[in-house]
Amino acid sequence: MHGLTEQQLLLALVGLGVMLIVARGAGEVARRIGQPEVLGELLAGFLLGPSVLGALLPGVSRALFVNVATAPFFSGVSWIGAILLLLLAGIEVDLTLIRKEARSGMYAALGAIIPSLAFGAFFGLVILRRPLPNAFFVGIVLSVTAVSVAAKIFFEREELRRTYAQVILAAGIASEVVAWPLVSIASALKSPFPLLAGARALLFVALFFVFMFTIGRWLTFWAMRRVADFTGVTQGQLSLALILTLGAAALTQSLGLHPLLGAFVFGVILGRAPRANRATSTLIGSLQTLTTSLFAPIFFVLAGMRVNIFALGSVGGVGLILLLFVGATAIKVTLAAIGALIGRLPSWQAALVGMGVNLKGGTDVIVAIIGVELGLLTTQTYTIYTIVALLTVVVSPAALTYLARKSAPTAEEQARMEHEVAERRAYAPQIERALALNAPDLAPASVAAVLHQIALAKQQQEQFFDITELTLSPDDQKTGVLKLPPATREGQSQADRVMSGEYAEMSQPLSRANALENVEVTQRTERAEVTPTALDYAKSHHLIVLGGLPQTRQRAFSFGAMQDAIIRQAPTDVLVVSDRQGKLVEQAARNILVPVIDLEYSLAAADLAAYVARGYGADLTLFNVTSADLEGLFWREQDQRRLRQLADAIVEKAAFRVRRLGGQVTTRIQIGQEPASAILREMARNSYDLIALGVYSRGSEHHLRLGPVAQKVLTKCQTPSLTLIARRTL
Repeated sequence: MHGLTEQQLLLALVGLGVMLIVARGAGEVARRIGQPEVLGELLAGFLLGPSVLGALLPGVSRALFVNVATAPFFSGVSWIGAILLLLLAGIEVDLTLIRKEARSGMYAALGAIIPSLAFGAFFGLVILRRPLPNAFFVGIVLSVTAVSVAAKIFFEREELRRTYAQVILAAGIASEVVAWPLVSIASALKSPFPLLAGARALLFVALFFVFMFTIGRWLTFWAMRRVADFTGVTQGQLSLALILTLGAAALTQSLGLHPLLGAFVFGVILGRAPRANRATSTLIGSLQTLTTSLFAPIFFVLAGMRVNIFALGSVGGVGLILLLFVGATAIKVTLAAIGALIGRLPSWQAALVGMGVNLKGGTDVIVAIIGVELGLLTTQTYTIYTIVALLTVVVSPAALTYLARKSAPTAEEQARMEHEVAERRAYAPQIERALALNAPDLAPASVAAVLHQIALAKQQQEQFFDITELTLSPDDQKTGVLKLPPATREGQSQADRVMSGEYAEMSQPLSRANALENVEVTQRTERAEVTPTALDYAKSHHLIVLGGLPQTRQRAFSFGAMQDAIIRQAPTDVLVVSDRQGKLVEQAARNILVPVIDLEYSLAAADLAAYVARGYGADLTLFNVTSADLEGLFWREQDQRRLRQLADAIVEKAAFRVRRLGGQVTTRIQIGQEPASAILREMARNSYDLIALGVYSRGSEHHLRLGPVAQKVLTKCQTPSLTLIARRTL
């Protein structure tokens, strides 16, 4: 194999640099005038292609971009860009969204896809006089909605959760899902036996989908967990995602389908995989950075460089562009809007759907390039379509802005948008891996009972929650069985027996959690010193969960010597479960109290408590005590009113986040001098089964310091408690 010569390598590097500079500069100009960056990148390719640079400086154009040696290199980079773009497009597919807006999205998709296929085939057969496979491919290109462009526009305008935006995305995703099998079929139609080849392509597409969403899904989920959890390879998840993407693309290519179909379908699976949570993982961000900083700009520049206005032949080419632009737009916008109306959307929102599904400049351009590669689109046809796509990208955002002003958000849309905001601010969705410590004096039974409830709530929210049960003991104790030797039990209190794990085994409730679809429990046994081993495991987890009994030892607050050591040195947040009487093991909590203040760790504890409440089916009470100086100006009516407003704002801030889970949420406030006493009185007045507190560890090297309020409540309260101790910035 012959590599590039030094001269050819120099030209390739200069060519890549020039493409990146022009692409990013044009993208910035497009962004500043309110257009998608992809428009600027396509125009950059137009400027560097045969229409401008090739006409003005043909020698420079040939040397940099049409060199016999460097052109295949650029083509390879472009293909990687296309694969990564389709991977990201698949990641953005929200199957829950498609199910939710299935009716409106289906009718809008039918109105957009089928007429566009028919019009494109007619345009190719009658106007362009192309053979049937070529004409059919024109229809495929016209049927695709640029979902990435649509999503970017709606995200920038904070309208992504509007009903019409969801319907547009659902219909657009449907068009992308349909497009790639159609591309495979269109390619097969060129064979000597088109019907047989088309049937074969359909069969392979069906088998590929079945394989990917069964064995492929299981393999992806398994591999993502193992690489993230048990290897220390730098950017291991990113490498794994790229390997599996290329594997899926190679599989579809080997089946005679298209490699981009494999990349897209794998992206759909990866977007729902464990360890791909945007809040806790850098994987998606790394893929986006890799794609948008290098491969996507190069891909779209090369796409723009394929546009050759001289290939239009005459002024009649301009007429073809206008005919395709007006005809394709009118048919797609009108019939998609009618489909949305049939799907019971209001008229203005239906019009928005029609305009939105007509967006171009994304996957449709990729499909068009594939058509050129397959010989199904000529340079003239590709040029005509790309100019139409550019015109559409310029016109559509302004039309969407006008129509959006006519359609105010409904109450349902407002509630959904608030739910999304609450979900982004919430704490528990970020917790995907929990480390449950199973050792003497760590109350494994109570810990397991709480984790089981969180796992149930996570399952209901379709969120991943993986638990590592780490058993630490120098003895021959079995995993999950933490009973003290009989000789040591004489004289033990009930609390001591609970702490030693006599009430139940951790493995029993965790095995029930492990049966849930989105939950995986991994058991690890280490015969080693507890604290160093626990801290080493904790580095790859989002939360440590252990049991402890709040107490005062030599005037210092403590959960126990082992617990204190772990909390002081923990690299992540710690949840301490305190259950003096073993109530959490024997009975379900029905009423949970959460004292809240206006700090993130307190709000995080409220969110975690809401998951426990959801698992138990319990009521949740958010309680704020606002201190005041009774000797000062507090008793003036205006000052009392101001303090109540502040307290109301705090509990409503917490309630805004936790109400997204459903269930009964009550807010209570009290104005008083001493918060700890007020909380204890509230516990005494009402039959609470559990109290949850959020604190920040300000401890020294030898002692815990969680604040006087929390320490007083925890030591004097006999009710089971959850204490979320923040060890990182929330």
